[in-house]
Amino acid sequence: MKAAWNILWSRRVMVVAITGAVLLLAVLYLAVTKPSYTATASVLIDPRDPRATSFSNVLPGIGADSAAIASQVFVIESRDLLDDVFKSQHLENDPEFSSRGLVSRLRGLFGGKVEAPSPDRAFKRFQSRISVEREGLTYVIDVSFKSGSAEKAARIANAIVDRYRASLTGERAAANNDVNSALQTKIGTLQKSVDDAEYAVQNFKFEHKILDSGSGGTLQSQIDQITTQLIAAQGDANRAKDRYDQALAAGNTPASLAKFSDALSSTNISKLRDDYNRRAAALANLQAVYGPRHPAVKRLQSELDVTKRLMAGEAARIRQYLKSEYDLANQNVETLQAKLKALRNQSKSSDIAQVQLRQLESKAQAARAVLDDFRKRAQETSHLDGLQISEARIISVASPPDQPTWPKPLLLLPVSLFLGLAAGCGLALTFGAAPRSGDDPLDQPGKTVTATERDEASAPAASGTIPLLVNFGEYRLPGIAGSSTRSNLNLVRQHLFQAGHEDLSDNVLQLLERISQHLGGHPKPVVLLASSLHSASQADFAARLIGIGLQRVGQKVLMVEIGLRTEREASSRAIGRRIFTDATSGLQTIIFHAPAETERQSKSHPDFGGILVEAGHRFDFIILTGLSAAGVDWDPHLFSAVDLMLFALGPGETASEAASLLRRRLEGDQIRRSAMFTIVTESAPVGHRLPQSGSATGAYGRQDSTLTGTSPLRMGKDGGY
Repeated sequence: MKAAWNILWSRRVMVVAITGAVLLLAVLYLAVTKPSYTATASVLIDPRDPRATSFSNVLPGIGADSAAIASQVFVIESRDLLDDVFKSQHLENDPEFSSRGLVSRLRGLFGGKVEAPSPDRAFKRFQSRISVEREGLTYVIDVSFKSGSAEKAARIANAIVDRYRASLTGERAAANNDVNSALQTKIGTLQKSVDDAEYAVQNFKFEHKILDSGSGGTLQSQIDQITTQLIAAQGDANRAKDRYDQALAAGNTPASLAKFSDALSSTNISKLRDDYNRRAAALANLQAVYGPRHPAVKRLQSELDVTKRLMAGEAARIRQYLKSEYDLANQNVETLQAKLKALRNQSKSSDIAQVQLRQLESKAQAARAVLDDFRKRAQETSHLDGLQISEARIISVASPPDQPTWPKPLLLLPVSLFLGLAAGCGLALTFGAAPRSGDDPLDQPGKTVTATERDEASAPAASGTIPLLVNFGEYRLPGIAGSSTRSNLNLVRQHLFQAGHEDLSDNVLQLLERISQHLGGHPKPVVLLASSLHSASQADFAARLIGIGLQRVGQKVLMVEIGLRTEREASSRAIGRRIFTDATSGLQTIIFHAPAETERQSKSHPDFGGILVEAGHRFDFIILTGLSAAGVDWDPHLFSAVDLMLFALGPGETASEAASLLRRRLEGDQIRRSAMFTIVTESAPVGHRLPQSGSATGAYGRQDSTLTGTSPLRMGKDGGY
């Protein structure tokens, strides 16, 4: 940072000059650029479809569909609508749209061919000034127009909105007229269909002699009438037969005639019976006085016999009359029965005709119903003219803006100042520090320069610099404060990536992310060294913490515990290696014996190559641990194959002291592959969330995709100390 500031200070004249030039260009642009104003009118597309009557509209409203509302933007931007506004406002001759462009004017200055302005080009220029946008997902559409005149911008924006509302009203009126014309045409066709259907019904009735039931002439009504007459005639015939039978049973004697009702009702019989009774009484008196042989008695007896014969003749005449009535009644019954039989036979033959008649009548009724519906709809549409309310409502009329839309001095000047400074600083840093007299021995006049001095002067200045040591920062582990390293590891295994311990999980995950980012795209297997400055137990805890975290995110981890072996073990031919599962951490572990003092002096000691060859293809990460950087057994050559060396600091160790120690204990290349971080274990605070029973993994029970990609780990930037 100091070197960059020195370069900028040495090139300050250049920076100021470039900044002033850019600022001057901005001022010139503001001076020559004609201001443009933008006026905006807002239209609300009402989704409620207002109606003045209960009639259904021919053309329904736009509705609440989002796509329909969005399509109105394209309707307003359509060429037909804008062309009407362009012509109604007489803009084809407006210099703002019909004037020649800059290229045409330059061509005219140099004698080139200049094309005359065309109306189509003027319309396209007018169209490019229009902006129609929907306000998010609302029903409001903003129509904006940009012009060099504030009044013109407002006038044209309002004209576009008015034309849009008029087009909606015109569309509905045109739709009503079109539908009404179509209905009238269809009504004529339907009327002819109804007439034909009704004529077919009447013609069929006439051909099959079927009359309306109301006139009493239908076949069924005739059958009903004949049936009624037949019943009455049968009753008359039965009564006539009874009277005739009574007359036959009465006989001709005066005593029997007294029981005969028809005889009693006869005037002649009554007179003869009265005469008979008188003569019989006189005969009885004479016989009592004169005896049976007296001539007067015989004369009365003879008269009485004549009266009997007259009464018998009158009774016979009555019987003949009753027989005639009985025969006439029977004849009437037979006649009615014959008529009824004929009508019933005719009814059977006319059933098919009745079925066909009902079909024709149904067809006529259906045609009549359709015709009535069309006539009703035609009446409704004819009365809808002028009663349909537009769903587009102006909620904000465009007014002339006070401030121009472009250019904006308050925006251009600060931006140009910033761009000028950025350009000046960039060029200054590109050119480097300004040369000063005496800085380079090669530039000093009159001085003889040897070859050695020339090589030293041209050598890179950064060849002897010590790289910075990366500091990953501090990581607090809440709820991890046991009495020993083993108990702490047990707590880590229980709480890491479990519900209720998100703070612990987040801190461990951040540490893994920093390690991953520092490694970049390093291929697997990755060899890590987890150590500390003074405490081997702290190094062991840090190594297993990282191993458990990597294992929880789906990585295969091998822990390599480094231990010193004795001179006697060093003299043996081979030391057996066996991978086992550590009971405390649950990680695959192997013991590696570091070389003894004699082996380090002879430079013939073994390294980790055997472990890498033997187990490297089976694991993603190999973590070494067991030695502290400040210990007497620390040997930097032992870790030449390590990809990243991690040093865990305790709460009392500062980063500056650690960096100073590690620069002495590590080589330059190893410092570039090293990083330090601080681990602080804390007790769980009161009210700390604990995992619920039955929850195996909680919120972190998954493999992080950032930790299982093609690279070992992919995370954020690491910092430098």
